[in-house]
Amino acid sequence: MSMKRFKLRMIALVGIMLLVFGVLPAAANPVLIKAHFTNNPGEPQIVAAELFKKIVEEKTNGDIKVEIYPNNQLGESRSVLEGIQLGTVQMAQVTGPMLSFVPELVVFELPFLFRDRDHMYAVMDSEIGKSLNASFEKRGFHSLGYGDVGVRHILTVDKEINSIDDLKGLKIRTMGNPAHLEAFKAFGANPLPMAYGELYTALEQKVIDGAEAANINYESKKFYEPAPNWAQVGWINLVGYTVLSKKLYDSLSPEYQKVIDDAAFEMNTLERKLYREKDENMLPELEKLGVKVTYPDRKPFMEASKQVYEAYADKIPGGMDTINKIINFKN
Repeated sequence: MSMKRFKLRMIALVGIMLLVFGVLPAAANPVLIKAHFTNNPGEPQIVAAELFKKIVEEKTNGDIKVEIYPNNQLGESRSVLEGIQLGTVQMAQVTGPMLSFVPELVVFELPFLFRDRDHMYAVMDSEIGKSLNASFEKRGFHSLGYGDVGVRHILTVDKEINSIDDLKGLKIRTMGNPAHLEAFKAFGANPLPMAYGELYTALEQKVIDGAEAANINYESKKFYEPAPNWAQVGWINLVGYTVLSKKLYDSLSPEYQKVIDDAAFEMNTLERKLYREKDENMLPELEKLGVKVTYPDRKPFMEASKQVYEAYADKIPGGMDTINKIINFKN
């Protein structure tokens, strides 16, 4: 046997041994999932996404790699969702912008729909939440379930909100979400959609009178500096929509599809737990920072929300029956 042939055989033998003992990756060209998040590193969504990454990479022996891009590194959510449809991005967790692609989700964007977090989680994990999977798929997305993006309250620059009447005529920033705009009109405010990145400056310069947020992002983005009045209205339990490219999902084996779905379940479970703990423990910290916390009567807000339900009933599969089914859902 020539020396050259002997070397080739030895190289092949070493390669086989390394594969057998798991030293080499199973795939030379692993499937790459680039995952978009709006949150900063260390926030619940990112911590939970890191668990998703760990599970997927371990269970597929590196055949699938997950890269996490926090803090809008891949762009604003709408362009990222377009990227998923085009195949340049594979995964994202977003909020309101998802409605531009899956308008049926508007049902989960209505004010005072959920009694509390447990009610929301139960609904989203039930057949009601799963029934919208086909709506995601029609638009090129595979749903990875629903996360918790906070119970939302109202922050203001100058005027304290002690009742719904105090909102009358105030310019309040909302997401560019028609249902949210309709809600704040019903509350008597003058809602103004604005990019999230512009919000702090707009508050600081008093271009607007206030905005809505959850305890966590009110604190993390330091909105309390220009807007120290914090009204605990709890007008909506905001849902996070986590999606994967349907084209990518369909290209995977059934075994790897199950790995993805199981990992997503673990991710959502952890994200909800962490977000809930942090959100519910944040209020004392905000009060230490000098935030003025008020507790307006929620009943007039809830009453005003009924006109939003009526305005959107014909845009929701099942109409008012679906809305009432959610409101009365037993968990």
